[in-house]
Amino acid sequence: MSDRGKTTHHRRRGRIGRKTLLFLLLLAGVGTWGARHVQQRLGELPELRTVSLEQRDLRITIRATGTVEPDEVIEVGAGVQGKIVAFGADSQSVGRSVDVGSRITQGTVLVQLERELYEVELQKAQAAWRLAEAEVGRMETQLKHCTRDLERARRLRDTNSQSEFEKIESLYETSVAEMAIGRARLEQAVAAVKQAEINLQRTTICAPIDGVVIDRRANLGQQVGAGASGLFLLAKNLEALRIRTSVNETDIGKISVGQPVTFTVDSHRDRQLSGRVERILLNAKLQGNFVTYDVLVAIDGSAAALLPHMTADVEFETAKSDQAWLVPSSSLEWRPERELIDPAFANIDPPTDSSEPLAHPKQGDEAVVWVPSADGRVQPLTVRVGIDDGVSTEIVGDGFRDGMPIVVGVVKKTALARIIPSVKTFR
Repeated sequence: MSDRGKTTHHRRRGRIGRKTLLFLLLLAGVGTWGARHVQQRLGELPELRTVSLEQRDLRITIRATGTVEPDEVIEVGAGVQGKIVAFGADSQSVGRSVDVGSRITQGTVLVQLERELYEVELQKAQAAWRLAEAEVGRMETQLKHCTRDLERARRLRDTNSQSEFEKIESLYETSVAEMAIGRARLEQAVAAVKQAEINLQRTTICAPIDGVVIDRRANLGQQVGAGASGLFLLAKNLEALRIRTSVNETDIGKISVGQPVTFTVDSHRDRQLSGRVERILLNAKLQGNFVTYDVLVAIDGSAAALLPHMTADVEFETAKSDQAWLVPSSSLEWRPERELIDPAFANIDPPTDSSEPLAHPKQGDEAVVWVPSADGRVQPLTVRVGIDDGVSTEIVGDGFRDGMPIVVGVVKKTALARIIPSVKTFR
């Protein structure tokens, strides 16, 4: 080959090498630009806010406040009007009168009212009784006399005038009527004596049952009226206690007889006691603008640690799930923007308006929670919704693990955050 041919060949190889080099440099620049663009796009994605999936027991309860009271309470009152002059003696404490905590037996004297007035009333009734008896005796004698006159007039009717006979007959009939009146007055007098005796007996108020005095609402010298109730409150058995609580009308439909109940009292805050719903009373009460129903709770086991009138914080258990997988309720309402969804799940069509949260799904509905994916994006996890207490919601599904991050929102930088990076807003 001539020198001229060799020169031409070397020039062509140089041009090809330069083109290849330029192509490679261009390709590297495009790659670098693409990588920077991707990194820039990823850097623009908001920071995810996550919480850890947890597994624990979940109980749904209705809370109420109630009062501890004996299972059977009897109010002892006065049957007559009068002034309290004495209280009965406490058989278990010498020199002490019956008071709160005293154990009494049936027939024990609780209160003594003044007796003088009722003793006088009894004496008057007894005198009226004797007077009525005497009056009946007089009328019996008069009736016998009129009966004899009438019999004589009948035998001598042929010799006596008609007017004389009618007069004797009228006197007899009048005597019979007065005798009936006298006997009725005698019965009335007997009843008055019995009433006076009863009133006199009622001045001594006695215990109707064996039990314990849980309240005394009377004092010496106090005037009480007939029919006044609640001078003494007696409990038949302090071992048999219950709780009376009020439940709002919006929650009463979730309460049923036999439903488990837990409660605490202020004196034993570290001890949780249990019981069950015994009765739901239908006599509703209006408190302001709210209607409530009384619910009676029977206490399980011994109630030795409790006393009447203690305040109890009651929880009615309406639902329970053992070792449930729980997520914040807000995680079921959050929805991502399209750019946040992992491309592998591009077929997921989120709601067009992601600024508004979704309605909270109901128990048994199918829902979606979002978990972090690669490159700061999220991917969906389909679950079925269980019970919820307003803060945490049970989810049922596959692929759960303890501590799994669940997305509940994103951190978005505000205009102020562009100046002060530590300032963030949450959504």
